[in-house]
Amino acid sequence: MLLGSASCGDNWLTLSDPNRESTETFWKTPEQFDQGLSAAYAQWRRPGMFSRWFHVLMILRSDEGWSESPDPKFIAYANFIISPYNTEGTEGIVNPWRETFNQIYYVNQVIDNVNDHGYDVLSKEEADKVLGQAYFIRGVAYWFIAGTYGKCPRQVSSVSDGEIIEQEEIYKQALADFTEAAKYLPAEWPTAEKGRPTVGSAVGMQARINMQLAGLCKRPTENRPDEAKAYWQAAKENIEAIFAMGRYSLVPNWLDNFTEANENNSESLFEINFKDGLTNGQETGMHRPKFFGLYISSGEGAWNDGSSRDWLLDEFDLERDKDGKPDMRKYYTLFYENPDDNMKYYGKTYAEWNASEHFAHKCYWRKYTSVDTDNKAEDYSSGTNFRVLRLADVYLMYAEVLNELGGDRATAVEYINKVRRRVNMSDLSVGQFPDYESLKDQIRHERLVELCGESTRWYDLDRWGDIHTQEGVNKLAERDPDFLNFKVGVNHLYIIPNHELSLFAGFTQNYGY
Repeated sequence: MLLGSASCGDNWLTLSDPNRESTETFWKTPEQFDQGLSAAYAQWRRPGMFSRWFHVLMILRSDEGWSESPDPKFIAYANFIISPYNTEGTEGIVNPWRETFNQIYYVNQVIDNVNDHGYDVLSKEEADKVLGQAYFIRGVAYWFIAGTYGKCPRQVSSVSDGEIIEQEEIYKQALADFTEAAKYLPAEWPTAEKGRPTVGSAVGMQARINMQLAGLCKRPTENRPDEAKAYWQAAKENIEAIFAMGRYSLVPNWLDNFTEANENNSESLFEINFKDGLTNGQETGMHRPKFFGLYISSGEGAWNDGSSRDWLLDEFDLERDKDGKPDMRKYYTLFYENPDDNMKYYGKTYAEWNASEHFAHKCYWRKYTSVDTDNKAEDYSSGTNFRVLRLADVYLMYAEVLNELGGDRATAVEYINKVRRRVNMSDLSVGQFPDYESLKDQIRHERLVELCGESTRWYDLDRWGDIHTQEGVNKLAERDPDFLNFKVGVNHLYIIPNHELSLFAGFTQNYGY
């Protein structure tokens, strides 16, 4: 027996399951690189990211949203009262972190292996496309982490950990990733591949990051005007590069941005693709419509865990269109009592539902619900794609950048008018805006009525500095009482899952939690 054992040598110690992939057997074929990339993409459809919790965190923490959910965790996320009972193990805190870092780990494997030997396995064109998508996906992950948790380990390798970085450095990491992505991504994809990011997607996200960094430099605690100006200038160049591509245009029908009817259209720079129903037993649709929207006790509508604030109706009512009618975006953004509305929602008119449901609030979220796609009962798997960045947003970003740089106010107003014309609103004139503040106020209004409920508002409030001074927070509290609980210097960041802190040397909880 001893001789027999010795004759086997040490090979028995290193035997591996031949039916299970390992790093030694994987990353050998084009199909395996595509599978690795698909694993990273799949996280976007997970609840912690764009299926559910991204919307909850970005909308409920902003002044657009609030919660009266029977689940107290939703209320805590909205009113900034995060206490020990709802921090550890709750999916609204843990899932966004876990699924985003799962994605970063998956995509780091793709990047590492493409750079190591991918150009030997794939053609240069194929390898470039894989690498470009991987950098883009990682950039989105860090953009989300920066705007939410604001502190994390820098993970840019699949085999080693990086240092702990805070919000500004996280944004810079995202910017670096989008810059790399722009080098490799194609200008467009074949029809069958539409929905993957393009160079326009990467440059558009560069502009977003540059603007957030500019806003960060303008915070009272920073006061770095020269750096802020450099970031505004960089964003301007990003946006003008998008215009120069000549590939994007506003779709004639504004509603096409929020239904399944015209997805990955000419206005879309970057959207998350969802599919109704199950694929291989897994949900591939968006959960958001079931958590936001019109509550109907019999179940046809949404749970209304995330509500819209009533003041949004007032903002839409500040102007009428050219024909003296309400802004059509109000009707398609919010459910509200409208005597002229005879449309059937989930089988009944709003008035008919109200007769039995006795709606307690003036408005509820309509945007991204199923009533404008198929009017079927809401479920946890909507097939409507979520548009993360579209051209109307870019136009308004350009107006903001021009105003911040102190020049060409006429061009800024013209880009605002491009957005207004589509929905039959009257043109503005440059004479209406004699100074920086008056134009900034108008840009605030335009971003609200065009992008309301699209999870942009939290980033806007951060960039504009509203959540970084007590005066700004007090103004927000006038229309959103949740901000009475907001602590300046604390609640601009979210709580980090406690169990993550012990996993990295020097990693500590965000201040104030």
